[in-house]
Amino acid sequence: MRKTAFFLLFLILFSTLISPMAVYAQYEPDFSVDAQAAYMVNLETGMVMYEKNAQEHVDPSSLTMIMTAILAYERIEDRDNTMIPLRAYVEDTIYTAGLKVREQGGYLTTCGIYRNESLSVTNLIYAMMLPSGYEAAMMLGDYIGDGSIEYFTQLMNEKAKEIGAINTHFTTSNGLYDPEQYTTAYDMYLIARYAMNLPGFMDIVNTSVYDGGPTESHEQLIWNNTNKLIDKNSTYYYGYISGIKAAVTPESGRSIVTTATKDGYNYMLVLMGTPYQDDQGNVLDTNTAFTQTTDLYKWAFDTFRVKSLMEKGKGVGEVGLAFAQGSKDHLLLMSGDRFTALLPNEIEASSVTIELDVPQVVAAPIERGQQVGQIKLILANEVIGSVPAVSAETVEASALALGVDWFFGLFDSFGAKFALIFTLLLIVAYVILMLLRNRNNRRYASVKRRRHI
Repeated sequence: MRKTAFFLLFLILFSTLISPMAVYAQYEPDFSVDAQAAYMVNLETGMVMYEKNAQEHVDPSSLTMIMTAILAYERIEDRDNTMIPLRAYVEDTIYTAGLKVREQGGYLTTCGIYRNESLSVTNLIYAMMLPSGYEAAMMLGDYIGDGSIEYFTQLMNEKAKEIGAINTHFTTSNGLYDPEQYTTAYDMYLIARYAMNLPGFMDIVNTSVYDGGPTESHEQLIWNNTNKLIDKNSTYYYGYISGIKAAVTPESGRSIVTTATKDGYNYMLVLMGTPYQDDQGNVLDTNTAFTQTTDLYKWAFDTFRVKSLMEKGKGVGEVGLAFAQGSKDHLLLMSGDRFTALLPNEIEASSVTIELDVPQVVAAPIERGQQVGQIKLILANEVIGSVPAVSAETVEASALALGVDWFFGLFDSFGAKFALIFTLLLIVAYVILMLLRNRNNRRYASVKRRRHI
């Protein structure tokens, strides 16, 4: 069953840190999304614009290569000058895998590297991320794993957990189908979001055509990006998109991870498992991973806008005040920060109400700007965020009032109360003892007088 959930509001930080809160609302695009799983996020706010089966296990296919690229970046320092050859056993493995895939009606994308031909790590990353060169991913995995793909995939899984992709498990460096290999749309978002912050990574994945030659075996190695959304000559081209990786296998269908920027709004979208074949096994002419990616971005760009819901310094009410000089008994409050949020166009900022979360009474002295509580912003009976409630004025304290409060405050603790009660009991005991003693003295004096008589 499809789940469509949107954080209607989430915090955007423009000035200082504000504690984020979120609220869900049902805002659905006016078209169906036939992907097996999807996850779309506003990159400034973390607001989830659209999701579908985002935590369900799916085959990562060649999106796996994003993680391979991450490890190549972080474990090979001189990527331009580190040369890696296509070893015979790696080529043989790719050849055997290609035969198996063709038997199943699919194909294995390679980037044309010959046996014993050496390429730089940088070129191998291009070869992975543009044409999904399976041999390039294996060459990197073999090199980084010291000849062991098993060790390399262990490194991949450790990195996935470090990133937070706890529902991901890799068994290959290139994404060849394996029932033991899986991820989720949400985890793939975390992995891609991590990768896009690597220096130069977005330049690589946003390249439509790349010349990887010359080498000892080629005058040129020209690679075309399989992501046609960034290809100006493609009917799928959508100019606001950058990168990141397209993938396809008969088992998992078509998948793609992209980012898009328009008018200052930035999004990332993961679509996984859109149909590759029809019910008769014929390859579909239309790549719905591409068309629905464009549709979802257009929907987000057209539907949501950043709106200011609270200005810094706006008066919001008052609170009781104690120990102030004179007869002042209330303190004026104002907003300590600005609050802005991403809202659907039809929702006006005036629809948001506020609720003060402050104590009934605050004590002087207090400085202007000093926080005394929180201002909760509410939409449709849901708390959508908060900003500090701060004093709008400086108030001096009354020395007399503070002195009286200090005196009575001495007896607030259990130890002070115990000492006071113990002292009182000692005084009472002493008084009783003195009374008894005086009584005995009088009785003794009376007896003594009678004896003398």
